Amino acid sequence: MAAALAAAEMGIKNIIVLEKRSRVGGTSAMASGIFGAESPAQKRQAILAPKEELFKRAMAWSHLRANPRIVRAFIDKSGDTVAWLENMGLYFQCLPHSPTDDPRTWHVSKGQGAEIIQALARECARLGVEVRTETTARKLLQDAQGRISGIIAEQDSRTITVLASAVVISSGGFAGDRELLRQYCPDYRAEMRLAGAANTGEGIFMALEAGAASDGLGYLMAAGPLAGGLLRLGPDNLRVGLGFISGEPFSLWVNQEGRRFIDETESFNYYRCINALIRQPGAVAYALLDASMIQSIAELGLSNVPEGYGYGADQRSPLPAGLVEALQTEAEKGILRVSSDWAEIARGIGVEPATLRCTIEEYNAGCDLGYDPVFTKNRRYLRPLRQPPFYALTCGASILNTMGGIKVNEHMEVLDKQDNPIPGLYAAGVDTGGWTGDTYCADLPGTAFGYAVNSGRIAGESVTRYLRSL
Repeated sequence: MAAALAAAEMGIKNIIVLEKRSRVGGTSAMASGIFGAESPAQKRQAILAPKEELFKRAMAWSHLRANPRIVRAFIDKSGDTVAWLENMGLYFQCLPHSPTDDPRTWHVSKGQGAEIIQALARECARLGVEVRTETTARKLLQDAQGRISGIIAEQDSRTITVLASAVVISSGGFAGDRELLRQYCPDYRAEMRLAGAANTGEGIFMALEAGAASDGLGYLMAAGPLAGGLLRLGPDNLRVGLGFISGEPFSLWVNQEGRRFIDETESFNYYRCINALIRQPGAVAYALLDASMIQSIAELGLSNVPEGYGYGADQRSPLPAGLVEALQTEAEKGILRVSSDWAEIARGIGVEPATLRCTIEEYNAGCDLGYDPVFTKNRRYLRPLRQPPFYALTCGASILNTMGGIKVNEHMEVLDKQDNPIPGLYAAGVDTGGWTGDTYCADLPGTAFGYAVNSGRIAGESVTRYLRSL
């Protein structure tokens, strides 16, 4: 949508968007906020977010796996893209994704990702961009010189041909295809839940078939450990995610062997913490809490809740009555375990009771000393588990997208195996490589959604220059 709109704004006509799903937006419509550096919203809130510093942080996060020219182009454009969207009637606030955000780069509008998609769709319609939903692209067409000449697609159970001098691929990765995940993604585990749209990678593999080189194929945008489930409290049905309870930094995490495996304050960045989880048997963990911790959550609210997910300040404040009862109800459904006996908790989660008892005793002793001798957890979050009943929440991993696939340059031109642009072929968003390393950069929240919109704009502008050169 961003690519189509950018080209339309520069005067390009006869633009068609092919959308496989019945509505536009994909995972972006399910997202919350976009990344921005030196944006109007940051200036309004007196947030210093210098492009140069954030560029260096992004590159350091990727351990230089990312293409610095692509990262620089994205970050340099991001503040202007926030202004571009606000000119369509949106209004952004920079909100905390985690308590450790500094600076705040996460730009969230009132309607979140869905509102951004609606604005893009509205502007595309105003400028005459044709959108065909329930239309699946299948194959790129090229002339004798290898230049793009169109696409073969399926619409209403029939094959159609769309002639075009340029094509932008942005099909959103292949997180919805478990066979492709098994084939290409070494970090994939069958137990991982899909949290994004069930995309199946047509765009990536069309490009590779047309001679494109691959870049970063097999990276996952995954998160964890997170418990699944949602509580509703009080007369207003306030939503409280079990994943945020399991991510409280004072909880204790153990694996299927009953042993701790990481400093639990890593929950402040669960896109990084996933790397610890996938090393555990079954990619499963258990968050342990006691009654005093649950009481603290009820009286003070949750401490690790992103504001832009429809949770926000209500969850970081004292919660409505009924948290203990709601957890007990979930326990009766088998969603979590509650007991006054650690041995019963251990048997319920399939852990050797003696091992779990040793883990808890060791942890409690560290809490008493104010020092974690195993993982040096911040003493602020060292709280012993002694007050029954005790709680055990099963935590797994979720996948939002795959990241990477098609090799591009900073102009979003698709490159062949000799690093030459394939004339008329462009790609944007998570279908492309070079914008990230193998771990999603949640150090700069909103990166994936922000890169989608910004790389789309860059692709649309590059298409315009190409078409004018013909």
